[in-house]
Amino acid sequence: MKVLIVDDSSDKIRKILNVLIDSGLDEDRDIDVAYCARDAALLLESNDYGLMIIDLYLPIRLSEQPKMDGGAFLLKEIERRESLHRPEHILGLTAHDDAKKEAEPEFNKGLWTIAKISSSSNEWKEVIVEKVRYLIARNASQSQDAAPACDVLFVCALRNPELTQLKLALSSEWEEIALPNDATVYFRSVIEKANGDKFSVIACSSPSMGMTASATLATKASLKFRPKVLAMTGMCAGREKEIELGECLVASKTWDYGSGKFFGQAGNGNARFLASPYQLAVDPVVQTATELVMADRKLLDEIHDRFVGNSPDRRLALKFAPMASGAAVQADSQFFKSIVEHQDRKVVGIDMEAFGICWAARETFEPRPIFLVCKGVSDFANEEKADSIQEYCSFTSACIALEIIKRLPLS
Repeated sequence: MKVLIVDDSSDKIRKILNVLIDSGLDEDRDIDVAYCARDAALLLESNDYGLMIIDLYLPIRLSEQPKMDGGAFLLKEIERRESLHRPEHILGLTAHDDAKKEAEPEFNKGLWTIAKISSSSNEWKEVIVEKVRYLIARNASQSQDAAPACDVLFVCALRNPELTQLKLALSSEWEEIALPNDATVYFRSVIEKANGDKFSVIACSSPSMGMTASATLATKASLKFRPKVLAMTGMCAGREKEIELGECLVASKTWDYGSGKFFGQAGNGNARFLASPYQLAVDPVVQTATELVMADRKLLDEIHDRFVGNSPDRRLALKFAPMASGAAVQADSQFFKSIVEHQDRKVVGIDMEAFGICWAARETFEPRPIFLVCKGVSDFANEEKADSIQEYCSFTSACIALEIIKRLPLS
């Protein structure tokens, strides 16, 4: 899918690019930029774009000053000239109310969207993310016949150490899968249970950390491979005194801890954040399977002993508890206190992706996959990071997730 940005502000273009890249697009392959209406028209003559993001206050030519109706002028040109390929979706961005009012008739005619851009609101970013996610998912759905179905889909936030250790933990035989028009590299293997039953696994990693990237990949891959289980393994931060470094946590429920609303004025220090999270609970069959693995002391010891590398001195343990997700890495010793006091007193872990994975599973087509998030605690969300056990956490969380999945009804 290709996106065209039409804007004469380099600063705004950078902000839009960051949102698109975080949504899973490649800057060099998927995104073109035009600084005026004339340059945009030239690109539209030779390219098909799934999305065009256009500044409404735009110069017609580079040598001219921006005009209030510059964006509307380009839309009229697209309608008038048969040589221009009309983008499938068009999103107008503006900080000017007069430009918005001027362009609304053209946008309403095409059933397109105008979003107000400002430093105090991220609504325009959310509109872009939703449009990109829809287009990626739709394209994936159209090409899903080219992808083999699987029983379990693993999505990791990082290629290394998370995906690397997952592959080591699950199987010694992986087949690399490359699909047409898809930049993601997938790996496929077949796992055999003790009773001889087999199930297929697809594993992949997102291009960057965060809920947006992981949710986009999970949505795209779920539509391609139609898994019965959607799982994520890797690393998370743990709540000190509630869980130890190196222990694994299976999320009993997840939510976005940044979901809510600010009240008051930020400039005078009176701004107050009121959290309003939507929590997603796991399927009861995941809880039952997790509790069976938690009670198997011999199995946990075997997983601990299988890892080759730096590992904690303590025995491997597993907890089933709430995990919150947010948009940034946390290194604040008071952060968990805030989550406990204002959102969920039983929270044990935080990461940057879990809620996005679970939401993707919830929102995909029927039959929806069971979702599972299992992560090893590599730090306490403070200034002291335990980077030395990241590989251990990635390996053991993958092993535990596999054992849980073996106990799920996949037929």
